[in-house]
Amino acid sequence: MGKEQGPKGNSKASEQETKKVNRANDAAQERQKRRPVWMAIKITAFSLGSLVVLGAAGGAGYIASMLRGLPHVSASTFANNRAASVIYDRNGKVIGRFQGDGDRQPISSISQVSPDLVNSFVAAEDKTFYTNIGVNPLAMGRAVLQDVVHHHIESGASTITQQTVKLAVFPQQQRTAQRKIQEIALALEVNHQLSKDEIMTDYMNWVYMGRLGTVPVYGVKRASEILFQKDPKNLTLPESTFLAAIPNNPSYFSPYQYPQHTLQRQHYILQQMLANNMITQSQFDDAMKFDILKDIHKAPASGLPAHPYLMLDELKPRILDALVQSHLYANATDAESALPTAGLRIHTTIDLTKQQDVENVLQSKTLFPQWTNKSYKDSAGKSTTDLYEAGVTIIDNQTGGILAIGGGRDYLKDSINHADIARQPGSSIKPLLDYGPAIDQKIITAGSVLNDAPTHFSLPGGKSYDPKDDEPDFAGLMSARVALYESRNVPAIDILEQMTPQVGFSYLNKMGMGPSDTTLFGNPTIVQDDASHLSSAIGGLDHGATVTQVTSAYTTFPNQGVWHQSYMISSIEDSTGQTVYSAHPKTATVFSPQTAYIVTDMLHDVVTNPMGTAPFIGSQFPGQYVSGKTGTTDDRADGWFIGYTQKYTAGIWMGYNHHQSIAQSVYNLKFNVWADIMKPILKQDPANKAWPRPASIVNVGVSSKSGMLPTPLSTAHGSIVSELYIDGTQPTQKDNVDVAAKYVVIGGQKYLATTNTPPQDVRTGVFIKLPDVPDAAHKVPTGVTADTPYLLPTQADPRGGQILDGGSLTSTVSQMAAPTGVSGQLHGTSVTLRWSPVSDADDYEVFRATSQQGPYVDLGGVSTTAYTDQSLPANASIVYYEIYAQSTSTMSPASVPIAVQIGVPTPDQPGGNDTGNSTGSGNETGNSTPPTGTGGTPGNNTSSGGGTPPSPSNNTGNTATGGTGKGSHTNTTSETGNKTGWIPGFGSGSNT
Repeated sequence: MGKEQGPKGNSKASEQETKKVNRANDAAQERQKRRPVWMAIKITAFSLGSLVVLGAAGGAGYIASMLRGLPHVSASTFANNRAASVIYDRNGKVIGRFQGDGDRQPISSISQVSPDLVNSFVAAEDKTFYTNIGVNPLAMGRAVLQDVVHHHIESGASTITQQTVKLAVFPQQQRTAQRKIQEIALALEVNHQLSKDEIMTDYMNWVYMGRLGTVPVYGVKRASEILFQKDPKNLTLPESTFLAAIPNNPSYFSPYQYPQHTLQRQHYILQQMLANNMITQSQFDDAMKFDILKDIHKAPASGLPAHPYLMLDELKPRILDALVQSHLYANATDAESALPTAGLRIHTTIDLTKQQDVENVLQSKTLFPQWTNKSYKDSAGKSTTDLYEAGVTIIDNQTGGILAIGGGRDYLKDSINHADIARQPGSSIKPLLDYGPAIDQKIITAGSVLNDAPTHFSLPGGKSYDPKDDEPDFAGLMSARVALYESRNVPAIDILEQMTPQVGFSYLNKMGMGPSDTTLFGNPTIVQDDASHLSSAIGGLDHGATVTQVTSAYTTFPNQGVWHQSYMISSIEDSTGQTVYSAHPKTATVFSPQTAYIVTDMLHDVVTNPMGTAPFIGSQFPGQYVSGKTGTTDDRADGWFIGYTQKYTAGIWMGYNHHQSIAQSVYNLKFNVWADIMKPILKQDPANKAWPRPASIVNVGVSSKSGMLPTPLSTAHGSIVSELYIDGTQPTQKDNVDVAAKYVVIGGQKYLATTNTPPQDVRTGVFIKLPDVPDAAHKVPTGVTADTPYLLPTQADPRGGQILDGGSLTSTVSQMAAPTGVSGQLHGTSVTLRWSPVSDADDYEVFRATSQQGPYVDLGGVSTTAYTDQSLPANASIVYYEIYAQSTSTMSPASVPIAVQIGVPTPDQPGGNDTGNSTGSGNETGNSTPPTGTGGTPGNNTSSGGGTPPSPSNNTGNTATGGTGKGSHTNTTSETGNKTGWIPGFGSGSNT
């Protein structure tokens, strides 16, 4: 009887050496103990075989001929069992395997399996295993006799030792006398060299478990993981006996094809264990009652591995690259050939739970109904389905480790890995290429004023570039913060033009987005030519960038300006446990901590400010510190959102493989997908702590219109906001954009008043004086923005004389209020206007226009609060009115204009839903507020009179609320359709 051994330790190299020494010592001791018994049994066994075949086969000569060419065996014979390479997630969970002719995962000791499993195999396959000499002499004689008489072997009765030899040494499984005799001889030798525990360990590694899914499986460990999704050490008695039932005939006892057959043999094994006192009656009864078939997990349904985008398109190329870098293989081809048999243990940064969450969301038929897909005709005219696809990457900010990848929705339908293809990033590049570098270089601050206005660039070859916003209008002056969260294009281009693309791209290069950076399969992303185009400022790149690249670059902001190269392979161990590769990702300081903090604060407004481009994200994570940026390309061919917390950054791209336009109805689906992916992550690890604020950050109250220190005039067209600055970059000068000036209105146009202007016609107002802004040289002088009606007149009164006041920083503006409660009603061919009286007013001046943009014509003055317009203009369907209150010393601002429909609207004019009447309701805000860009007049400017005019036909319904800076004011304006706003009146300008 052989000496039994305990656990052999782990798989580390030093322990492997110890194991070999112990193994040799134990085997030597066993040989000394067993030698007398061994010699006697050997003589008896071979004598029996000789006698059986003596007459028919020439006795010993037959045996000798059968043993000719007998293979040599040793412990290493059974160790070289061609194990698959296994990939683990960051928590040690198995992600998958690379396998060739069979899927196997070896154990190193029977201590790594349940004792019930060992006893199950003994009861099922070889009840005398722990007492026999490696063979059963009676079975040996029977097998030889059958071959002599019938020329084939009808029964085997092989011991576990023989089965191990057969699996490892004779993989072709020939059923001949020579193979049987050689198997017997080798089994005797193996029993002499190895302990019983070692033989059982080797058997459990080599035993064939049949096809469990789509690939053949060898060994109990892999079979246990597939059937029960657990380590064999944790198998219960019912599970152990069920597993041990398979090897006797893996096809007939297949748990997936013939589960009832497997169940019958499991019952037989339990009976044998009870009969041989391996289990108690109570254990037997409980195991028989247990519904084992409900405990079985489904096998992989296709030939694809689990997580195919991750396994085949992300992990595999990264693993091959790591193996070549480690000089284990000369090239990727050699490394790929070795993966199925090398027995590598590959440790990754992937979090399998998060990976599964991403895959579940992308496979959701609720999020992606069939109608989101499009039809596409290829070059041959064949119609194919173009899936509405998505690519996702989630990264650990502190390490750069990739936690999850979403390559697409369905690998069988679309095997393109959308996390690793270059697509134009749109506005998602602005913080990385434009705003971040410019703030870091102190070229701008978050409060710097930019001019979103018509811009023109003359290019070589007679070409030109006239960038536009996604919105149909230009917003005029706005802070860098507002320009970023509203995602205005022209300001971003202005920034890059002033900073130069070379500086901006030098920052990108530090964040893994340089000309030397490619996709995993070597396809180009950022190229040198991109730095020669200003359109790169808004994502107009030659090829684009991958989701993983952009997501990795964004991790720089929550990581205090430090970029950690993204990576997925942490380490690789060979089959002996020796580490052959360890990741050493690059690190680079890109931005100062102060720059990173300010950009993060600006991007927080993208998801929290109602005028930002992603308020839906903020609504899904209220009170959490989430920042991010959207990206859109021409014709909505690409949709991006990159969002981050202190710990995680998640990027998503959505679109079609053939660059088809995304329907407006599903364009914002990217927000739902991102939110659904992040909800379980932020539920477990909420982002409820404020961003760490570095030193040298100061808050300063500034004018939202000028970015300078406020004056009493600063609220005329904007508001006073609190802005963040790197200490030393905050403004020190007073607001010189909001200025007071004396002017006169002649023919509906404003002129600077002069010494020749009649005193009774001189008015005082607050105007916008355009400042020096980045890229001012390329602004179109006649370009119209939301600020145009408020701009300081540039021409003097044509009657000559010296200008009285061309714009001062102090105000002499009258505090007389504008008329309110203005209403108008059509009576045949005339319109009657009425309004509420204004205190201290001597009379009222009435102005009319046939266009929202003016010019307004002075119809005359009245001393009462009513006026009848009896000379309505011909060919007009709508007329607009403004009322001014005035005294001998001052004039009020204009009332909020009202519109009265006087005829059938023409196709060129906005039609109202009104029937000719327009009434005011007093001190109203909202749609009465003159819009600036995409919202109302920024700041605290609320109209002080007049009602809401009838809405243009394409500008009704939705209301957006927002403002500039840090939310110190609220603007409300209609923001659908053409976003047509109402032109403010002319007057003193204190329209508050």
